[in-house]
Amino acid sequence: MIEEERGDAPENGEDQAPEPEEMTPEEAAGFEEEAAQVDVPAPQASGETPPPGVDDALSEESAEELEPNALEVERENREDLADTLEEAAEEAGRQRGKTAERGERSVKEPKREVIPGEHLEPILPEEQPAASDDEFDYAAGAYAEAEIGEGEAEGEVEAPPEPQPAPRTPKELAADARYQATGKRKTSVARVILKPGTGEYKVNGRTLENFFPRTTLQKSVRAPLETAGYEERMDVIARIHGGGVSAQAGALRHGVARALVEADPNLRGELKRRGFLTRDARAKERKKAGLKKARKRPQFSKR
Repeated sequence: MIEEERGDAPENGEDQAPEPEEMTPEEAAGFEEEAAQVDVPAPQASGETPPPGVDDALSEESAEELEPNALEVERENREDLADTLEEAAEEAGRQRGKTAERGERSVKEPKREVIPGEHLEPILPEEQPAASDDEFDYAAGAYAEAEIGEGEAEGEVEAPPEPQPAPRTPKELAADARYQATGKRKTSVARVILKPGTGEYKVNGRTLENFFPRTTLQKSVRAPLETAGYEERMDVIARIHGGGVSAQAGALRHGVARALVEADPNLRGELKRRGFLTRDARAKERKKAGLKKARKRPQFSKR
């Protein structure tokens, strides 16, 4: 007996399902009424047929033949099928709505080109009457007068007139008077002697034009006597040594100015204002050891 029971058991070792309980005829009649009241959606207009098992209410003969457990299973299947169909219909409606929204979004209106200043109204120039020739002549005359006035004002501001020295009478000099002074410039030294005469220059026994051929140097040497007013009343005798031509001219001018101050101390202010009494200390700087010149250095070499 034990072996037969083992042989009847399923091979996979699963337990057999319990047999359904028997139903009374009254319960079976109640399930039949509930199954008849279940609504099943009709097939679609496109010709779709309902799935198998979905039929109208069971007839009385078939209901009697079915067992109570089969009736319950049939009712559950009908309910599940009805829920599935309703969900499918709702999902189809949602998909159609989304597709329509996407279509509306995909259709965009073309962008309108924006023209800057389109909303502004154009300003048309007003017509003005033609001006007569008299108006242009008057405007040109006024403009020319204004320019002249401005030029005069600028000239007065930019270049004020230089103060002229007060007129003075040259001092009377004795016929045998001699005034000596020494002038220096760079390395040149000039020993100057002033005496009453006709304005003649003797530099190392030579005339001024012969010793200083340059006109600029000649003017520089004559400047002190012309400032004092003795250019035709005094002779200049000078001995110069050292330096170059330009330095010798500077030394001679310095010596003449100092000799004039010895002759007339009242000339000191005017000569000093013009810079004739100032010793120009500018000179060439001496060469330093290790350098090519006073400041110039040899080219740097790393190796």
